[in-house]
Amino acid sequence: MAKFKKVILFYNSKRRSTRLTTKSVEKLLLSKKIEVEKICVNDSLKRKIKANAAIAIGGDGTVLFAARFLVGNIIPILGINAGGLGFLSGIEPKEFKSFAEDFINGRLKREKRNLLGVKVLRNKKKVFGPFPALNDCVVRTSEARAFSIEANYDGEFLTEYFGDGVIVSTPTGSTAYSLAASGPIALPGLNIFILSPICPHTLSHRPIVLSFDKKIGLTLIGKHRQSHIIALCLDGQENFNLNIDDEIIIEKYSSQICMLVPDKFSHLKVLRKKLNWGKR
Repeated sequence: MAKFKKVILFYNSKRRSTRLTTKSVEKLLLSKKIEVEKICVNDSLKRKIKANAAIAIGGDGTVLFAARFLVGNIIPILGINAGGLGFLSGIEPKEFKSFAEDFINGRLKREKRNLLGVKVLRNKKKVFGPFPALNDCVVRTSEARAFSIEANYDGEFLTEYFGDGVIVSTPTGSTAYSLAASGPIALPGLNIFILSPICPHTLSHRPIVLSFDKKIGLTLIGKHRQSHIIALCLDGQENFNLNIDDEIIIEKYSSQICMLVPDKFSHLKVLRKKLNWGKR
């Protein structure tokens, strides 16, 4: 691979640890004659960019922002964890110096990740999307109020949920909200959806794993007419208010993103570390 000439740094300006790590990474890259452009995730500004690679410095939210920002640009992303759990990060801040040469020279391993493509139909007309989500698509209220939602898969009726909402997750997002809703953990390379109800009132409703080659449809139904707001949320960052009878179509997004990780990176090791699983 050719040496990277320009790198985009995504960072969260509200976190002191992130600001310090960003400054350190920027200094190292500039010392290697690499052009650096910085984008703060707290800014809503969208613009066209050109670069060879990107580094997302912060928690998983920073990586999610960078992924949606860059989708379709074929720019690989390295996540540096300067936040919380950091499931989406390839390395820790103290490790970057030792991996810097491999990163700059394009020698880090590349992992393709699928995204959800989400759109909303109202009276059969598109009113939202299709927009990408790397982790998940969540339909729920901001209040502790149950509502009804009908789910179908490939046009076939699946079930009707009555509860606090539903989560449709990618394998990448299986360690996020879906995990908190008792969904299964899936390795990122799998081509699957995970459909998880949130606090369902029917105890037999459990998360289900579905193939990525078909579409999931979710429809808000008015069996329990409610005055509270029901919203669609992508990756915990993009929100859209829904109406009764709106149909949400979720499918595999047309583009993928590429994550950079060290050659000996292990997803199983990350799970053991982040979830405090037993040690040998």
